[in-house]
Amino acid sequence: MIKITNVSKEFSSGENKQVVLKNINFSIERGEFITIMGPSGGGKSTLLYTIALLSDPSTGEVYYNGKKVNYKKEKQLERYRRENVGLIFQNSNLISCLSPLENLIIAMNSKESYREKKKKAEELLDKVGLLNKKNSKISSLSGGEAQRVSVIRALVNKPKIILCDEPTGALDSSNSKNVIDLLLQIRKETNCSLVIVTHDEKMGKLGERQIYLKDGEIHEMVGNLQAI
Repeated sequence: MIKITNVSKEFSSGENKQVVLKNINFSIERGEFITIMGPSGGGKSTLLYTIALLSDPSTGEVYYNGKKVNYKKEKQLERYRRENVGLIFQNSNLISCLSPLENLIIAMNSKESYREKKKKAEELLDKVGLLNKKNSKISSLSGGEAQRVSVIRALVNKPKIILCDEPTGALDSSNSKNVIDLLLQIRKETNCSLVIVTHDEKMGKLGERQIYLKDGEIHEMVGNLQAI
């Protein structure tokens, strides 16, 4: 599904250059569960954003479904992201002036009627036990509730891959478990790929394949992960 070949990423500030990713090679197949771990500053989030097509590599290539991504074609990038990717961040990043229901509806890309979109949004909220909160203010939700809305918002367009950047970093252990259980349930039901960046070693060990990044390089590979 996704193949990353010889990808490096560097950022420049004046004459200073910081190399964040160094010659990264790996692939993600449909339905896989991968965790990405490593120390802060090791390149985990940059790698995740590269997979999400939000950050273009300085060198190397990214392939989606066998097709090389052309980062100069913004409309093509938008279509790839819309059709393939669901993103979940550490903070829920919900639109505070909208209700949970409205946050879901506004994220939908389909050409269905408002009534149809509303019905689907309500079904998703009911799935995570938040239908009674559909018209609440975002500020009234607990951290766990807001993150559950964030998770199902990432699902409204039926992505083929869900990418999570520290999705439980701002939650307590109970809410963290609820969110992870929800993600694993969704992956099982939809056969989507699931990639989680985490500092939590316990969570990291849940991955069927585990990537350890250190100083921008794949330092250790565990499970079925194979270098290309």
